[in-house]
Amino acid sequence: MTERPAPHLPGSALLPWLAACLLLTLLLPGCVGPASVTVEWTTASEVDHAGFNLYRSESPDGPWVQLNRELIPPAGDPIVGGQYSYVDDTVEPGRTYYYQLEDLALDGSSTRHPPIEVVAGPAGGWGDLVWGAMAGLILAAALLAGWRLWARWRRSAASNGPSMPDTF
Repeated sequence: MTERPAPHLPGSALLPWLAACLLLTLLLPGCVGPASVTVEWTTASEVDHAGFNLYRSESPDGPWVQLNRELIPPAGDPIVGGQYSYVDDTVEPGRTYYYQLEDLALDGSSTRHPPIEVVAGPAGGWGDLVWGAMAGLILAAALLAGWRLWARWRRSAASNGPSMPDTF
């Protein structure tokens, strides 16, 4: 009995790779994560210090929007100072933002420091991107292997009937 070739669809060998590319396109942005900005600052001393407010604007001249809901309290020893960090995850990647820190003293006075300029970037970074790409390549290899098994089964079914072959 002569073996009949499996039906050939134009470009059918490319279908698994196209599916993998589509999945990579859909999955990789999720691996990188949403945009964020981390604002860090340190103090040398915090004697008579009540806390901080952090403001953001899309212009160096304002208008300024307060980011923290409650006063950021002093951290550490008033004589030695402290280290602070605030993550702003309400930004859009690639946009420029301006941040301004306000010191509040126990007597009610306040000091606003000059603004800093920041371009928002993704939260993930290269490590997440590499792992996402590796996962996509593994998925592409699995799709290709499945496609080849299916094609063998189709060829076998066309020549031997519709049963699943015992070995490949």
